[in-house]
Amino acid sequence: MKKLLMVMAAALMLLACDRTDGEEPATAKVNVAWADTLDKKTVTFDFTGLRASTRATLTELTMTDLWIFDYMGDALQQSVHQSSTDATFGSPSLSLDYGDHTFYFVASRGSDPVVDTDANTITWGSVRDTFHGSLSLDVQPNSGSSQSVSLSRCVGRLRVSATDVIPDGAAKLVVSPSSWYYGLNYQSGEGVADSPTPLSVNIPNNYIGTTNLVASFYTISSASPWQTDVTVALMASDESTIGSITISDVPLQRNHVTSYAGGIVGAGRTLNLGSNDEWVEDETVSW
Repeated sequence: MKKLLMVMAAALMLLACDRTDGEEPATAKVNVAWADTLDKKTVTFDFTGLRASTRATLTELTMTDLWIFDYMGDALQQSVHQSSTDATFGSPSLSLDYGDHTFYFVASRGSDPVVDTDANTITWGSVRDTFHGSLSLDVQPNSGSSQSVSLSRCVGRLRVSATDVIPDGAAKLVVSPSSWYYGLNYQSGEGVADSPTPLSVNIPNNYIGTTNLVASFYTISSASPWQTDVTVALMASDESTIGSITISDVPLQRNHVTSYAGGIVGAGRTLNLGSNDEWVEDETVSW
């Protein structure tokens, strides 16, 4: 099951729609107003009220970047990027020619994004939670319909729990996958930029001598399950290996958490696959 972010396009109205509060299902709105010229319309996509069932806003969901790509046929008309530090974050405006448009939306909190509109991709230095969706809209002078689009999570998450005691000298937990996707085709929603680059998290000093160190790693993922081999290692500050274990055929899937727990150090090291117990429930988006 998918966790969905619902976005309502309240289209082609000269007057802006009022925000509706309350518990009933509602959505973010897209208000469409006439521009100063006769052959264009200005569309304001209002994501500021985007909420999950926890009633978290787009900002509270910790999305740091928002992109909109506007196409007419195969031709990119314009792209808009907003970061969470922008004063109008979540309310971008586009001036549109009349005709059929297809919009592609990406919301993410990954780091160091690189956009390539020739390849239709966004690639991140580090992948975090990311959502994707699209909307087709016929922009005409007398149009007056409304449409909706779902922004679906397009990442899978690998969660590793080290259950043995973290020994003195341990500096970081390193996960080395044989396949890992750092990029998204923003049109198809599929993963690109497969790279087996090691992923790591630093171990705070107060974790030394404790158990159940937990770390999570994100990859752009397809809707269908896929597999990768993963080596999990505890490393010292001098990059020497304290302990490691390799897991074959780790299953990953969009909107699923794959959990492994067990020992990494010592003769009894083993990591066991747990249940995919997060993200798989539907979450209705409300305003």
